[in-house]
Amino acid sequence: MASAASSLHCETAPPAGIFQCANEANVVTTEEEIAKDDTDDETSSDAEIDEDAEANGDESSDPDEAASVSWIEHQPLPYPLDALEPYISKETVEQHWGVHQRIHVERLNGMIGGSEWEGMSLGQMMLSSFNEDREAPHRPFFHAAQIWNHDFYWRSMQPGGGGKPPERLLKFINRDFGSYDGMIQQFMDAALTQFGSGWVWLCYKTSKLPYVNSRSPIPSDNYGRLVISKTPNAINPLVWGHSPLLAIDVWEHAYYLDYEDRRADYVSKFIEKLVSWEMVETRLKKAVQRALERDEYVSTKLIRKQLLAREKNRIRARPQQVNGDAREHTNSQERSLGV
Repeated sequence: MASAASSLHCETAPPAGIFQCANEANVVTTEEEIAKDDTDDETSSDAEIDEDAEANGDESSDPDEAASVSWIEHQPLPYPLDALEPYISKETVEQHWGVHQRIHVERLNGMIGGSEWEGMSLGQMMLSSFNEDREAPHRPFFHAAQIWNHDFYWRSMQPGGGGKPPERLLKFINRDFGSYDGMIQQFMDAALTQFGSGWVWLCYKTSKLPYVNSRSPIPSDNYGRLVISKTPNAINPLVWGHSPLLAIDVWEHAYYLDYEDRRADYVSKFIEKLVSWEMVETRLKKAVQRALERDEYVSTKLIRKQLLAREKNRIRARPQQVNGDAREHTNSQERSLGV
């Protein structure tokens, strides 16, 4: 498992099968099993949250799954302003969500009107404006990513949260981090060593996505696993093709009114008292299902391509026929295969 302090820049990860690690781990809950589980046991409030969030590309790691919108809205919180007290105060939420996040919405809408970005969802806008990490992102990226990140952050918490994760999620954690405490330690380390502003993420790292060309900081042998990464400023793991499951904002304005410079206390309370592990598990179910469906589609295309190539080679390897009718028959077979 890579260190939580992995560098942001590293070599591009090659595609790989995402289920090798799960099979080697010999745990009861595999990706295939969790994908088959009934996902209708969510509360109505969670379902409504997902619907609102997906309108802005929140819960989807695939931007094509998010509805396109021409005007980005400031999403409502999933709970009252004071619901996270005493761990995050009403005053902090008013400033953080009510002022900082609203500014991102207003500035983004001010720059996308009449541009190539208009009509895109936040997910689409992030990926297309990130510029594949070859040079500085295009102008909309910072605001689009910060809106997405914040909506995701608020929905990563709930009043009366914290505690231990549900059993199925815990099996993934034990498989990929050794233990729940091991995962928490890596998450804490990442949060406390992120220099300056940024975010810390728990993600499900799937195989490389066809529309993502930027570089991932997580080694290529971690496909199909939970991973922890930290990102500066507004960078979001979606740009690496990862599926975010949990996020904490470590920009100073997220905690200074309540904790001043005691970031460790803020992160501890976030984990112990606020994290919605049920939401994390729901996101994991969706991420695994998307990975299974995508890999099945890619595998089917690859098999079909291999069969076509084999048949073309078989036809071309036939002895040359003198008879013109025989040559025409061969040519007809090749045309039917698209040769």
